[in-house]
Amino acid sequence: MRNNINILGFLSILAFTSCEEVIDIETKEQEPVVVIEASITDRTERQTIYLSQTVPFNQSFQTVPLRSATVRVTETGGPTLTFTEDQPGVYRSTIFKGGYGKTYNLSVTVNGKTYTATSKMPNKVSLDSLSVSEVTFFGETRKYVKVHYQDPVNEVNAYRYILSINGERLKDFFIDSDRFNNGNYVDNTIFNDEPEIKAGDEIMIDFQNITPEIYRYFFAITQIEGNGGPPVAPSNPDTNLSNGALGYFSTHTSDKRVFRVR
Repeated sequence: MRNNINILGFLSILAFTSCEEVIDIETKEQEPVVVIEASITDRTERQTIYLSQTVPFNQSFQTVPLRSATVRVTETGGPTLTFTEDQPGVYRSTIFKGGYGKTYNLSVTVNGKTYTATSKMPNKVSLDSLSVSEVTFFGETRKYVKVHYQDPVNEVNAYRYILSINGERLKDFFIDSDRFNNGNYVDNTIFNDEPEIKAGDEIMIDFQNITPEIYRYFFAITQIEGNGGPPVAPSNPDTNLSNGALGYFSTHTSDKRVFRVR
């Protein structure tokens, strides 16, 4: 199952929309909602957590950075990481590498409220290689990136592909699961919209093995936006965050590859 989604700006829209009531966006304002985008990866680096807050409808669904939060991640039976504010709304740890099979507990305290989540990092799945294929739709031929990897046997795995072209990360990203190809060798084409890939472009892929709950979170967004089929009535996707926050806490593996298109 492959889906591509554009999540920028989407979380704030979800904060104010329900499948059970129609809201007059010209007159009705809602309380701000905390948005948390938190990740722990298996890369040896400063881990990063983004905190923001939605603003009312009459301010164009924007989010503003959340300042002066207390942010910690504790490994069950292991160390506690304290995240410091590196720039407005961006919190970073010291250099740290997440461990496979380890469970991590997030705690964010801001404006008198505490938000928590728990996530267990899956095992590593690495890319075998990348390639470019040419696909023709309605008489137009375009280049697309293909990812090649071996899905592990007898494991439930889900994946997220993040694509950057010439140093610019695309707003769209892509998810996949092994529901129909468990244990198989996988060749997946990433059908990005814009920009069009050309000879000479530098491509970077961040290939992530994500947890099932994070896959379900992003898959729900594809259904709401209509990318996975007919659009459904907007509602907040399930999240592993507590206390009404939007967003997610993801512990995932990461395999980054760079190549140049010929």
